[in-house]
Formats: sequence, C-alpha cells, structure tokens
Amino acid sequence: MLALLGEDGARAHPELSRKLRYVRDAHSLWYARAEMVAVLSELHGEALAVHRVQSLSPAFQGLLPKSLMNASLQRR
Repeated sequence: MLALLGEDGARAHPELSRKLRYVRDAHSLWYARAEMVAVLSELHGEALAVHRVQSLSPAFQGLLPKSLMNASLQRR
C-alpha cells in the first residue's frame, strides 16, 4: 500500500503514510483502503485509484474473513 501511495502521496498525506507504516494487522490495512482511494483519486483520478486499490485484494486472501473479501468482489 505504501508503494501505491508513492512519494507524492506520502508527502501530500503524511498521516496516511504514517498509519500504513504502523498498522498492526491485515484488518487495519483492509479498512485503510477507502482512505487510499480518496488520496489516490486526488493524485490520479477516481477510476485509476479504485482499480489500483482493488488490485491489492489478492494480498489479503487468507488473512481476512471470506465475508469481507466477498463484499469487496460484489462491488466491482
């Protein structure tokens, strides 16, 4: 997620960068996705932001309840 945020995003939103660096579990990262979309939308537009954040979903396989994963897939 930090790589997606990039240097420009981290500079513009240091609080999100800090949050991502110090989260304790996959659930916290999962719920930070909405904030990531908002920040990336500012930088790259909403369509690209949503696509990039959705591309992270496979990294969460097996770390989150299936209900969370399924809810994300239904919104596509």
